[in-house]
Amino acid sequence: MKRLLLFFIISAAFPYALFASDSLPFPVSLGGQAAKDGAPFAKIENPVAADAELAVESKGDMIIVNVNMVTAKNEPVPDSTPAVILLQGKTKTNIDKTMDGKKLPAGNYIMSVVSEGKTASILFTIK
Repeated sequence: MKRLLLFFIISAAFPYALFASDSLPFPVSLGGQAAKDGAPFAKIENPVAADAELAVESKGDMIIVNVNMVTAKNEPVPDSTPAVILLQGKTKTNIDKTMDGKKLPAGNYIMSVVSEGKTASILFTIK
């Protein structure tokens, strides 16, 4: 049941994030760096640590974060499994607090932050 819920969360949030016209509907920061709005995705300018703090300025009770590894062309890496981070009743956590407990390895990522019916799509790099 838990896997089915996870599948639906990822299925709904990631494709929507790819086609959303506003890449940053609410402020998001990672590793102390504010995401800068851009097209088609917002971006964290400098690489962050694998345990960087994620802060989302949203009034939503539930914030869902999907993190997917991407290629140099910002396309999802084939056969990669997205990491999911849930924030319930809080707006800050660390990106190593994934539901599966696995740390994200160094590389390029896209993060889809879903809250208040909106999605922020942010590119970042883990060093």
